[in-house]
Amino acid sequence: MSAGVSSGSGARGDTSQDFELNIASIIDCFTVLITFMLASASFISIGVLDAGISAGGSTANAAKPPSVTLSILLKPDKDIEVKISGKTNLTVKLPAKNKDWDFDALTAHLAADKAKWSDLAGVTLTAENDVQYKEVVRSMETIRKTFPAVLLGGF
Repeated sequence: MSAGVSSGSGARGDTSQDFELNIASIIDCFTVLITFMLASASFISIGVLDAGISAGGSTANAAKPPSVTLSILLKPDKDIEVKISGKTNLTVKLPAKNKDWDFDALTAHLAADKAKWSDLAGVTLTAENDVQYKEVVRSMETIRKTFPAVLLGGF
C-alpha cells in the first residue's frame, strides 16, 4: 500500500512514503474469534420464558376485576405460602415434603381454588431473595397446569 504526500513545488521535489500495512495479526485474531463463536454456538440454547409482570399503574381496560386475587410466595426453606385476598382473606402454608417443594399439594390447592372462584384467571408468583431462579421456573411450570396466566411480582 502506498501513502504519499506530495507538495506541488517543493525544494526537495516529490516526497513520498511507501509502507506495507501488516494485517496478518488482525486476520489471525478474527479467525480465532470466528472459530470460537462457531464452536460455542452449538452449546447455546435460547429459551423464552413466557411470563407477565405484575406491576402497578392504571388499568388498560375497564374489565371487571376478579372477586379474589391469588398470590404464591416461595420461601427458601421450600415452604409455599398461598394467599387469597378479596372477598375472602386466607393464607395457606404448604410445608416442604422430603426437603423439596410440595408441588402436588400446590396443584390440588390451586384446582380447588379455581373450582371455588370461577372468575379467577391468574396467579401472582413471588419468591424471597434466597430462592434460586430455576425453582421459580419449576413453580411456574407447575402453576401453569392449573392457571395459564402466571404473573411475576416482587422481584
